[in-house]
Amino acid sequence: MGSKGHVGLISLFLFLSFVIICKTSLFSFNIGGGRQAAVNLQTLVVSDFGNDSDQSNNIKWNAKFSRFAKPIDPNQENSPADPKACGVTYVEAKPLGLPQYIDAREKWSLGIKAQFTRKGYNWIEVYPVKGSAGSETAKQTVTIASNQTNISPGQPSVSEGGNVISPISLPGQIKSMDMWVWGGNYHYWMEFYLVDYKGYLNRLTAGDIDFVGWKNVALKIPDYVPQAEMHVPFLKSLSLQMIKLWSYPTERVDQFYCYFNYLQVQTDVYIERFNGDDLANKRW
Repeated sequence: MGSKGHVGLISLFLFLSFVIICKTSLFSFNIGGGRQAAVNLQTLVVSDFGNDSDQSNNIKWNAKFSRFAKPIDPNQENSPADPKACGVTYVEAKPLGLPQYIDAREKWSLGIKAQFTRKGYNWIEVYPVKGSAGSETAKQTVTIASNQTNISPGQPSVSEGGNVISPISLPGQIKSMDMWVWGGNYHYWMEFYLVDYKGYLNRLTAGDIDFVGWKNVALKIPDYVPQAEMHVPFLKSLSLQMIKLWSYPTERVDQFYCYFNYLQVQTDVYIERFNGDDLANKRW
């Protein structure tokens, strides 16, 4: 073999060595500069909409409606939404298909209804607030954000925390999330609003809900949503600010019904241990 052949082999060897080194540098180390961390994927409940998880975490759900929600008094400017037409409430219902150990504990679903006065991109924001634990009857009633009026006249209000959104912190590094949704074949679409550690609101579309009956709606969290940084503590959790429903302009406005049940996330909850990790979350 001539000198050119030897030079070619040496060049090929150096190139392959460089590729291997680059791959090792890129994939064998994590964002913290150490060895690549293990993965511990788990499925965890975020909200069961009125059942054990929400009760133990003191979570209630309220709703806010867009400008053209049906008003109490059409002749009054800025009249609040009519609670008989627009609101949220807990109802005794659940989808078929839940695992047996979950199904045995599920009783409530969150119902959403709305009416609007004109067609357009009407919306409904369904968001969590903090509320004190109460009787099971009280848990069936949720207030309307626009006017603080109960859905069911005569029923006790569950409005502790007022209209202030209380975002739900999501555990670990979220890979995907899913929720059971009951659709009445209304031409609406659904979005999840997630806040990252930088304070940015990430608006993620979960798709149309123009189907009939219960369906499990899944959403993958895009890679561009930041959930970690280079400095300890590495994990920077997301929080769920609200679930938003939008109507298409061609959809009817005289009625809308939808139900939510069992929101969960698929998340990596592995925590990398290192010498001195007890200091990672200390701030002084």
